[in-house]
Amino acid sequence: MLAVLALLVQVVAAPDGMDAAMVPEAPVEGPAAPAPSYTGKIIIYRPSSIMGAAIACPVRYKGRELVELGRGKYAEWEVPPGQYILTNKTASVQAIVQPGETAYVRCQIKTGFMTGRADLQIVDRESFAEHQADFERKEVVVGLLEK
Repeated sequence: MLAVLALLVQVVAAPDGMDAAMVPEAPVEGPAAPAPSYTGKIIIYRPSSIMGAAIACPVRYKGRELVELGRGKYAEWEVPPGQYILTNKTASVQAIVQPGETAYVRCQIKTGFMTGRADLQIVDRESFAEHQADFERKEVVVGLLEK
């Protein structure tokens, strides 16, 4: 009965010359779609390894220190899409960030002459997720992109 009544309302509401099937239906209210993300993220982390326990891993962007990571630490940096060259004293890496995506950079201490050296590498999400629960978060320097 309700279906017949709904069809009758559509026929009555249809403008002259239009079939009821041609009348657009009212939009259905529902949960709003998530807004598109116009930023991306760079996650920089250092695994918990015995190698280089006393060596810190400073990470810089445009010559300014972004974060210094000890063993088992990570930092999240929200950035506009683009290319970012992260450096330290002995290495550099280019992270390319797309809108809504995350780039992962691992700082690993490698053996060197007399002392270890911090090496930066682009890695995949799985490499970070494997030990993510063990990492402690550090904050990045705020306002680094404005300068």
